[in-house]
Amino acid sequence: MGILVNIHPSMGAPIVDSLRALAPGVQVWGHREEAPADAVEAMLAWSLKPGVLPAYPGLKLLCAPSAGVDKLLAVPDLPAGLPVARTVDPQQHVEIAQYVVGTALRHTRELDLFARQQQAGDWLRRPVRASADCRVGILGLGEVGRFVAGAMQAVGYPVAGWSRGAKSIAGLATHSGAEGLKQLLSTSDILVCALPLTPETRDLLDRRTLSLLPRGAYFINVGRGEQVVEGDLLALLDEGHLAGAALDVLRDEPPQPGNKVWVHPKAFVTPHIAAQASADTVARQCLENLRRLRAGEPLLNLVDVARGY
Repeated sequence: MGILVNIHPSMGAPIVDSLRALAPGVQVWGHREEAPADAVEAMLAWSLKPGVLPAYPGLKLLCAPSAGVDKLLAVPDLPAGLPVARTVDPQQHVEIAQYVVGTALRHTRELDLFARQQQAGDWLRRPVRASADCRVGILGLGEVGRFVAGAMQAVGYPVAGWSRGAKSIAGLATHSGAEGLKQLLSTSDILVCALPLTPETRDLLDRRTLSLLPRGAYFINVGRGEQVVEGDLLALLDEGHLAGAALDVLRDEPPQPGNKVWVHPKAFVTPHIAAQASADTVARQCLENLRRLRAGEPLLNLVDVARGY
């Protein structure tokens, strides 16, 4: 019995190497073709196609190499009762916060404008927009959202946050529910999405909700692409209601050729690189959960399948 790493080799190979180095006595397969169906006890995967999980009758544990598990939970034939565990890497919180702070400063300090001035040989000083005058709203107050909030506060931005259920967080103004969402959006010059993808958050950010942002607001998405109706977002960018957007996640990754996000002058798009759990962390947590499973102990970072995270 062993572990199948059902991930493209470009990302999966380092995890396979880490698993084998950390646990030489555990059988590890890096390709489905290599793994005997009845010998797979645990599987690591980003996403799955229908029909994959039922092919492994001995599967007892499904692990995500990331904090997000929405693509695993979306598979229609996920066996009832199969434990699903996510990877928790504290360094990811730091990396996501760095991405958000970096893209926010890129916008508020007009760094793209100064880059164009440099290319034009134009030495023109401009007034600096005070960070204290740029209100930040964060959607999602889980571990990532709270860390991002602290990082934005540390560089001088006033920050408020929203979650579906009421939360009290020291030093942070918080909102919840439908009315709270409206209030947060209407007072956010920079909106950061750090929500998990659930049925309630899918398509949450459409023309109606994004139009509640003040004119000239900036949008940063480090949540999930499916939470945004891309056509509505691009229309609001075209119309000038939104000044720009930094998108690390998209509905289709990579976006199809011809998708306007590739060339939109107000969209800064990155290939889902805001944060990545290290191969060593993924391997260690998978192995620890496999050990706990075999010993009958509670698993780490277990996902509530009903809630979606």
